[in-house]
Amino acid sequence: MATATQNTDVDSFLDGLKFSRFHLGILILCTALTAIDGYELYVVGWVLPELAEDFGVARTAITGAMVAQQVGMLLGGFVIPPLADRIGRPRLLLFCYTGMMLSALAIIMTDALLPFTICRFFAGFCGTAMIPILVTLTSETAPRRLRSTMSTITVSGTMIGALLGALMQGLVLEPFGWRGAFWIAVVLPALMLPAIYFFLPESLRAMVARNPQDPAIPALVERMQPHDSVPITLSPPPRAERTATATMLSDVFGPGRRLRTFLMWGIAISSFIFITAGVWKTTIFKDVVGLPWKQVALINGANTVAGFIGMLSIGFFIDRLGFKRVMTGTFLLAALGSVMIGLTAPSAAMYAAVFAMAMCQHGGQASIPALAAALYPPRSRATGIGWTYGAARVASVGAPYFGAFVLTGGFGPIGIFTMLGVPLASAGILTFWLMSLKGAPQVVRASHG
Repeated sequence: MATATQNTDVDSFLDGLKFSRFHLGILILCTALTAIDGYELYVVGWVLPELAEDFGVARTAITGAMVAQQVGMLLGGFVIPPLADRIGRPRLLLFCYTGMMLSALAIIMTDALLPFTICRFFAGFCGTAMIPILVTLTSETAPRRLRSTMSTITVSGTMIGALLGALMQGLVLEPFGWRGAFWIAVVLPALMLPAIYFFLPESLRAMVARNPQDPAIPALVERMQPHDSVPITLSPPPRAERTATATMLSDVFGPGRRLRTFLMWGIAISSFIFITAGVWKTTIFKDVVGLPWKQVALINGANTVAGFIGMLSIGFFIDRLGFKRVMTGTFLLAALGSVMIGLTAPSAAMYAAVFAMAMCQHGGQASIPALAAALYPPRSRATGIGWTYGAARVASVGAPYFGAFVLTGGFGPIGIFTMLGVPLASAGILTFWLMSLKGAPQVVRASHG
């Protein structure tokens, strides 16, 4: 006697699942991969003095390599994510992590600035698409009611990468030099490549959108279902009337979507302006506020801890209260916190302001890919998130100029941190505008079942 099967669409199937070991495994793996990506992309800044001394150049001479990495990140953000929508997320992840690994290995073998610069370009090109692809995977795997929670936890892996960098500085840099730091950048992705190949499945939504007859779909459905569940047959989606490229462009820039996309980009650009300008915060606290190095280190530590808390928690609130309330409020509170840092420096209250600002700012930053994931359909989701990050990378070009402007312009802490608060306030206002549009993404309240 044939076993009865239930016919349903892929969204209803995924959204009806309870959080299980399958979801937990995807979440842990994607978060670990995000942590490695964070380490790979920021390792140069952590070893810059040692690197410059070994190459026999001034520290400022490394600027060209860092700019090359930013250019690679800008290009990669636009080029790689559309390929993930075409050929699959895990395949692109294998390519990109292999590229970062080989780039780090080549750097270990060089002692000249030009090949180092070329390698950093390729590292940036491969690395910048990782967060969009990983967030796309977790978002499309998660039940809708937990989508933002899983997305923002995945992004919080970048803070784990920052902690790995701190451990590297304390335990590896002195005995093994800057090459020891890059050996870590070789070993970490090498360890994860088998995990990507064997344990990271493609998004079920993406598989059904590309080829509903894919023989791998029933096996993945069975993995996701609880034991003793009724077998599921997924009904194919409506047949696309356009080419894949035309469909992708329509999903991002088509009628009714163009303004949403530009507002999404504006939110990301505003947040990245703060991040890229904020690389000068250590120098500002030291030279403008006049803090000793121990207190600067304490502020940096508080910033990392607060940021990690913000990234881990914001998705929980978004899944219950919605993007409009949570993201708007978070960015505006971050802007207020930035102003309060300037107003209270260098008193003890400044540390509380730093903690509050960092928690809200990093939480708001983590919510950007979650909002982009909700904004675009599965067939173009990696493209939508990736192009959002690509547009935001344009802001990174101006980072060095902010430091030169405020440090030579005689601005005090109040003026500097008020200026840093402006892009955060802009992100909050643009979020409110986007979420006020008709058809803006809505959340499904998380259940306890």
